[in-house]
Amino acid sequence: MFASRPPIEWRPESFRWWFLPCWLGLDAPLVALTWTWAISHAAQSVLRTRATIMLFLVVWSIYLLDRLIDVRRCKDWTHATGRLRFGRCFPQLFWTCLGVCIAGMIVLLAIGLRTEVVWRGTIVFLGVCLHFLVFVVPVFLRKKLFGKELGVGLFFAFGAFACLGGTLRSLPLFVSLALVVTFNCLVIASRDADSDRANDPGGASHWWLTMHRDLLWIGTAFTVAALITAAFAADTSFYLSLATAFGLLTTLHLLSRRLSGDAVRSLADFALLTPLPVMGIVQLMSNWKP
Repeated sequence: MFASRPPIEWRPESFRWWFLPCWLGLDAPLVALTWTWAISHAAQSVLRTRATIMLFLVVWSIYLLDRLIDVRRCKDWTHATGRLRFGRCFPQLFWTCLGVCIAGMIVLLAIGLRTEVVWRGTIVFLGVCLHFLVFVVPVFLRKKLFGKELGVGLFFAFGAFACLGGTLRSLPLFVSLALVVTFNCLVIASRDADSDRANDPGGASHWWLTMHRDLLWIGTAFTVAALITAAFAADTSFYLSLATAFGLLTTLHLLSRRLSGDAVRSLADFALLTPLPVMGIVQLMSNWKP
């Protein structure tokens, strides 16, 4: 008698070359740099090279460490995502990349960063450590707290703030970044609900039972709000990028059941790179003369 085949939902993900940024954890630092650049452009602030490199290395190291911890704590590999399986197969690669990040950060600190960047970065780093102890490895509590998706959005915004500093004018830009990254995480969490219920007790799917339905109207509302803001705000290209990101993420969420979990995760992260094409096109159009 033939053994029953596992559900399609739980089969190991086939390799796709465009999964690599996500599976290697490179998607997060690329997104952080993209939106930090977008905020610096909109707020007309200076994005310095050393601070930019440090941001990339810090964010990448956080995601590498998070992947190593997730692999170690995975309880049910029949429900594991492709990126977790990749981390399980190539732990030496992740440790090597983490070592490169740490060495790079030490070199940058030795060369020297601006004092205000160091202070802001230190405060954000302490916050990230607290986030890990509450939402990733619950040291003080028996179970993970809910709300890690919101925490991820906040720390992307704080990372940009550490590089750029902030004023009242730039506050809406940082809030926008926190919202779009949080929405990105929720779209991914909705698709990964089965895996999260088995391996991540702090995932949003545990407490937000109507998340899949609610994200459709929330994403639509955010898209419309960003478009309206773009029509009246001085930072038109930034809010057009924001509206495009929300629109793409909402569309991806609508189609998510037709795609694998790792495909949704990778495409969701690509959707957060919208400032590059949108702001570039707006800049070209503003410079074009008939």
